[in-house]
Amino acid sequence: MAKREQPRVAITSAPNHPSPTSLSAKGGGKKKKSKRSAQTAKGFGAPPPKLEDVLSSFKTRMPDDADAQACPCGSAKVYGECCGPLHRGERICTTMTDVLRSRYSAFSWRNIQYVMDTTHETCRDWRDDHVAWARDLNKGGMFDSFDFVQLEAGEEEPGENENEGYVTFKVTLRAKEDRGSAVAGQETVISERSKFLWDPEDGSWSYASGDVRSDVAGLEETTLNA
Repeated sequence: MAKREQPRVAITSAPNHPSPTSLSAKGGGKKKKSKRSAQTAKGFGAPPPKLEDVLSSFKTRMPDDADAQACPCGSAKVYGECCGPLHRGERICTTMTDVLRSRYSAFSWRNIQYVMDTTHETCRDWRDDHVAWARDLNKGGMFDSFDFVQLEAGEEEPGENENEGYVTFKVTLRAKEDRGSAVAGQETVISERSKFLWDPEDGSWSYASGDVRSDVAGLEETTLNA
């Protein structure tokens, strides 16, 4: 599922240590130790943050007893028997529908790591800097102003070759509060035709792109993320 929201309701390494330079006093006397050469590594800044540390600092919407809860994707199974094993890496997405449903659940419960893991590197959302990517998702890409109400998944459609395919789906979101043109309790339906790509090396599918539309009057036929 693409992280698009309608209405608006997503490292640098530490500098290398310079080579120590010793300057001899003119005439060959004692070497004078400069303050610069006496500096420790602390003077060159803290090491870059680790992705796992950044992710662990984000809030989550996952219940403490998640495995016993109904899975957010609407499969009528409990999370521990549905999207849970996918989120934990206990099995891979062997179908496009697996990706769609598990990403919906990840957005619903704020599993940013999984959203990133199931995004294909050809997707325009994909970024080399995973720390910055995670921070952007945390800041504005997790639909925090909405409750996830329902996922309606369509049939899988073949692409131009066996390594790609499409699924059209609808997501219903409910506004938590008055914001912009949204009124608390108002529901918005977003539809998307997503493209998925298959990795022949491990047999897994991942999200590659999507055309997003909304049921908001006047925008029904408008591609919102064009």
